[in-house]
Amino acid sequence: MEDRFSKSSHPSTVTYEKHCIFRLSRRLNNINGKSLDPQVVALGLGPYHHGKPQLQNMEELKWRWLASFMESKKGKLEECLIQLRPLEKEVRECYSETIKLSADELLQMMVVDGCFILMLFISARVNLDLGKAYMDLKLIYELDMVILPKIYRDLLLLENQIPSCVLKTLYKICIRSKSLFVIATKFFRSISVIPEFTNILDSLEWLHLLDLVRMIFISRRHNKEIRRTDDYGPFNLIPCVTKLRRAGIKVNRHMADSFLDVKFNNGVIEMPDINLNNKMCSLLVNCVAFEQYSCNIFKHFSIYAMLLDCLVNTARDVDHLYDRHVIDNFFGTDAETAQFINNLGKDLIINKDHSHDNDNSFLLELFGDVNKYYQKRMNNWGNWQWTSEHEYFGKPWLLISAFVGFVLLVLTFLQTFYTMYAYVHPKN
Repeated sequence: MEDRFSKSSHPSTVTYEKHCIFRLSRRLNNINGKSLDPQVVALGLGPYHHGKPQLQNMEELKWRWLASFMESKKGKLEECLIQLRPLEKEVRECYSETIKLSADELLQMMVVDGCFILMLFISARVNLDLGKAYMDLKLIYELDMVILPKIYRDLLLLENQIPSCVLKTLYKICIRSKSLFVIATKFFRSISVIPEFTNILDSLEWLHLLDLVRMIFISRRHNKEIRRTDDYGPFNLIPCVTKLRRAGIKVNRHMADSFLDVKFNNGVIEMPDINLNNKMCSLLVNCVAFEQYSCNIFKHFSIYAMLLDCLVNTARDVDHLYDRHVIDNFFGTDAETAQFINNLGKDLIINKDHSHDNDNSFLLELFGDVNKYYQKRMNNWGNWQWTSEHEYFGKPWLLISAFVGFVLLVLTFLQTFYTMYAYVHPKN
């Protein structure tokens, strides 16, 4: 027992900072009432779901596809295993849990799953010229038209990630043409995970495919000089949309490459629209989980989730953001979407000790500016102006109803007055 304790506590065995692939907590895994485990007919990648009976059919298909893929590449399978062997320790350190597989079993699994991902990439229609050079058309059709629609979401589950060092090594051995980053980016564009960005840097560092997509959104955020957050004093959350409107603060949509590109100017929060469907909600959950579990990475998605959680308290706030074309709600009812947003932003840790870095404080500045503006306007205006301006003048039908009611009140008063006047001053 003492030997085991000494080994587990020895500094050389602690690799927390190298972990980048984690299991989701039960709360995050069921954040929207639907489990984010790979579906029964879908995909399990890596050791966390390896050997699950419900994924056995897919596992057999992966082996069949691998045999077809390697048919014209004599000796490549052995080369893959040889090239990956020196990476075994690095691969194990990527996972937060101990992998109870032998070296041969682990490397074999990495080759099968890694080559399957590469086959998916080059079978996509956007990479079809490359796919034809390495696979027969029957396999391309089966992967692109039959399998991909069922498993595209599972490729970006945090628990399903394969280390980038594995994918890059296999790509150099089996394909080589172009770059892995380029074909992966084109693939995720084709399934509408990322928008049609231009001039994406091939030099982005990424740990796995989920991190690749996350870094693309971060890299496309509007870069501007950010003031030190010390100027704002203690970090405070901002009120919800309903309260912000009370102070005359509006939320408008603006066009940008990344939904992370949120700004605040002259009493207006400018937000790119975000399509909240099951695919995007799954991406948000997994990116937030990755940031929360990882050390020494920027918390962009976490801060964005915190912003949404602040803005949305009730279904009424979701409805207003929908009216402002900021949220496209394909997730569920307004109440269900509000609950998802509140659960996503719950108990998040934002390390302000690192907020002096420009990349990690991009929304902390906005929180400070909005709070200052809100306090100033509320102190000057009071609550009465919000009622008239936003409840009536902001909705024409309410204004018309108020006007009709006022006219009826005046007519009733006049009728009563003339009735009493005729009684007091009867005609001769």
